[in-house]
Amino acid sequence: MGSRGTSSKRRAVRILLSALLACSFISPSILATNAHPVLLVYGFQPIPGFRATQIWETMAEHLSGGNVVDAQPMGVDVGHTMFFLPAVDEAHLDVYISDYALALEPTARDIAFYASRLAREISIVATRSADGRLDLVAHSIGGLIARAYIESDDLEPLVGTEEVPQFDACYGGEIRTLITLATPHHGIYFIGFGQWINTLGKQLTPGSRLLDALNEDHVDNGCLLSLHPDVRYISLAGQTCFGCGLRRDQDACIRDCVSAGLAWQGSDLVVLMASAFLPEATNVACIGMDHVDMRTSHEVCSAVREILKGAEPPSAIYEDPELHGPLDE
Repeated sequence: MGSRGTSSKRRAVRILLSALLACSFISPSILATNAHPVLLVYGFQPIPGFRATQIWETMAEHLSGGNVVDAQPMGVDVGHTMFFLPAVDEAHLDVYISDYALALEPTARDIAFYASRLAREISIVATRSADGRLDLVAHSIGGLIARAYIESDDLEPLVGTEEVPQFDACYGGEIRTLITLATPHHGIYFIGFGQWINTLGKQLTPGSRLLDALNEDHVDNGCLLSLHPDVRYISLAGQTCFGCGLRRDQDACIRDCVSAGLAWQGSDLVVLMASAFLPEATNVACIGMDHVDMRTSHEVCSAVREILKGAEPPSAIYEDPELHGPLDE
């Protein structure tokens, strides 16, 4: 996939900086113990002043077994803080919560800018992992930010252009698994006018140069790949319907919606399932879930935890077990 290798000099600098950051900002009393910690990456937040821990409350508590109010702030660099919620026992996972956005700002800057900030968080978490690797769970555009870092080589030809003005991230091989939740891998189709507003709008427009660069096939060891070959990618997409309660034959509507979701049609009311579908990844349809449900649903949280602990992803997840019924009939 292009030039996947990182020069030994650049990698040595990254390792040194990570170690310095870890020594400078992290208290020894909160060192992680699990071999593969997980870092949660939020998506688009239109209102400034949001709290990363509140966004990920359900998921963080489900994965760690702890209470999110006990999450400990960790300095990344000046003006940049993330959070740590340790596992309560061996059955749970050490959880880190990214806060890549600038303080008191909505997430309106470009994906490459945020990917550079996410890279610094990843470097710190990697130093606290037994083998230097970690897992990412990313919601909405957080999945594209994560991919921009992991697939940073793909974006190099765009650096300095209007769509990727600046990008200093260089993937260091830290990611074991990337689980994306409701991520518009192929763009958001209703964004329309957004491409004329700012760089982020351009990047999220279907067919943008950034999305094309991330999704374009490259030859890697004789194979055509669009994803990084050393990372396990799993994409979960939501499908819901707000009209079933309005139709006279409600069961028929539910049956149609479930069938459409299993065929990867429909949307979570924000992102089309077709946009969330990622070739070469393991794709999971989440039936009966809207865009927010994708990071708050207990069913999704349970599935994510089992996947990160080694289970095979299911082909579909149902918010309500009764959704099986109409389809079986």
